[in-house]
Amino acid sequence: MADAFTLTDFLIDISKVSFLCMLAFLIRPHLKFAHKFYFNIGLIAGVIGLLLGEQVLGRFSPVCLTFSSGFSQWSNFLLVIIFASPFLGSAGAGSFGRDILCTTCLTGSIFMMQVIVGILIAVGLSFFMKDLPIAVGLLPVSGFYGGQSSAAIMGGVFATEGWEDALAIGIVYATIGMYVALVCGMWFVNWGIRKGYSIRKAHNENDRIQSEITGLLAPEERKPIARAITNSGVMSPLAFQIMIIGLVIGISNIFREAMMAVMPFWEKIPLHTNCLVLGAVIGIGLGKTKYNQYVDRGTIRMISGLCREFVVVQAVATLRLSVFADFFVPILISSVVICALTAFMAIFLSKRWYTENWFEFASGIFGQCTGSLTTGLVLINIMDPEGDTLAAEGVSGSSTIGSFWQQPYNTIGAIAMMSAPFAVLGVTGVIFVVLLAAGFLIFGRHAAKQRAA
Repeated sequence: MADAFTLTDFLIDISKVSFLCMLAFLIRPHLKFAHKFYFNIGLIAGVIGLLLGEQVLGRFSPVCLTFSSGFSQWSNFLLVIIFASPFLGSAGAGSFGRDILCTTCLTGSIFMMQVIVGILIAVGLSFFMKDLPIAVGLLPVSGFYGGQSSAAIMGGVFATEGWEDALAIGIVYATIGMYVALVCGMWFVNWGIRKGYSIRKAHNENDRIQSEITGLLAPEERKPIARAITNSGVMSPLAFQIMIIGLVIGISNIFREAMMAVMPFWEKIPLHTNCLVLGAVIGIGLGKTKYNQYVDRGTIRMISGLCREFVVVQAVATLRLSVFADFFVPILISSVVICALTAFMAIFLSKRWYTENWFEFASGIFGQCTGSLTTGLVLINIMDPEGDTLAAEGVSGSSTIGSFWQQPYNTIGAIAMMSAPFAVLGVTGVIFVVLLAAGFLIFGRHAAKQRAA
């Protein structure tokens, strides 16, 4: 029996991640492509961790970089802190609800598109591949939109219906999606920055400022990152701000437990998404009272930024490299077509539905709908490391609402695909049209009026 995970294991994992970050910080100035494509330290550190880990170096050497059994839990743990903090001390939360609903319409449209295109490709290939089940057309959305966990749920349902290979194929789609989200996503982000679509400004190679290369600010450019709210002799100012985030997390957990007692399905909604909602309510509420003066936005951002860096390292360093080879043709064709259409819809619709920061939303949506919520946040973080936009919150909120149609497709939809695939196709087509129409009529018209004003 494996040893239980301990806090000492957690500290050792932190030391290993710190080593990877330091190594990446020393290497990055010498990597021209890292400057050109805006690779940050977390992403480079994650790649180094992947190469030095069991999946690459471990194949050739008995000595390689390993992490504890609890390292896989880092993502959920850190996302809780990240999502509890964006509205604390923030004055600009007016468009929060609208942005979440807009993003929900957009990601929902992409979800339905992935279902429709996947089924149509499977139907077309079934004329040439006699043993190809049409139900394979539902698996791309389980991996691209939902990631490993969604693929496992849908694959498990298919297995109970007698199709044992579905789980492995779904995991393949999820693995491909993670690489598309990161590799193609980096090109996506770089293209947008160079086009001037992002709040982050591009630099010509000759004009690139030194801090973009070395990562270090010149002495005259350095400025305080936070303000002390409390007397250090009474309570550490940093501890005081962590205390506030901790209270938000505690309230969110109590809310989640209460909702689960009333509606058991609420268990499927993770703690970090509850923190996002309750954090918004608490943050906006505090902003209207005198107590908002006790929240230092700079410190809150510093804590959230630390967690974002570590979440990127963990996500990249633990990417699964093993890919199942069966069903190669449908996997290849559907992956290329669906990912290309996802990128097109993310750009085309975001540009028309959002009033500002549309490219940050488009990048996060592309990352979420091809890889996972984490990869979407990675792409947003590259362009908006200070959290100046609501893109991260909008994408995160939409992923919560999206679970209300994602889970039925993972379960009831998978069962229906085995007996009535064209019924699934028809229902999906109707939902797709409704979401698109709502997006254009509500958010598209609003954005057009704002641009014309």
